[in-house]
This record gives sequence, C-alpha cells and structure tokens, in this order.
Amino acid sequence: MPNTNGDALYNWLLQQELQGDDDRRFYSSYLLGHVSLAIADTDNQPEQFFDRLNQGLKDTIPEDKLSEKDIEGIHALLAEGLK
Repeated sequence: MPNTNGDALYNWLLQQELQGDDDRRFYSSYLLGHVSLAIADTDNQPEQFFDRLNQGLKDTIPEDKLSEKDIEGIHALLAEGLK
C-alpha cells in the first residue's frame, strides 16, 4: 500500500528545494531525508508515518547541533507542508 501522505509531502519538499532560497533549500533537504526514512519504515503501516517522522526529528535534531533559526525553519516548513 503506498504511503500517499508521506509521498505527497516528499514531492512537495522536492518542489520547495528547487524553488526556495538557500535556507529553504537546506530545510527541504534536511526534511527529505527524514521523510524518506519514515516512508520506508512505515511502508506496511502508512498510518504510522507521521508518528515515525516526528519521532525521527525529535531524536536527531539535538544530535545534529542545528541553530535555533534552522530548527525553527525546519519546523515551519514541515508545518507548511502538512497543511
């Protein structure tokens, strides 16, 4: 069963990566990796996609030592993509 919500978000982020400024491209690129992992991890249970994505971000953002501006930008872009 395809993960249509995850797939739609992934495709939207690809478009943002092509059209945005440097910050938006960075945020898109960062999220694309997390979205693709969450899609792969929930292939048989797509209803768990958003939980997996959120958990992945929660687990890795602190390890990635991003600036507050980058963290806010990543969360803002994700919220925009989920509308």
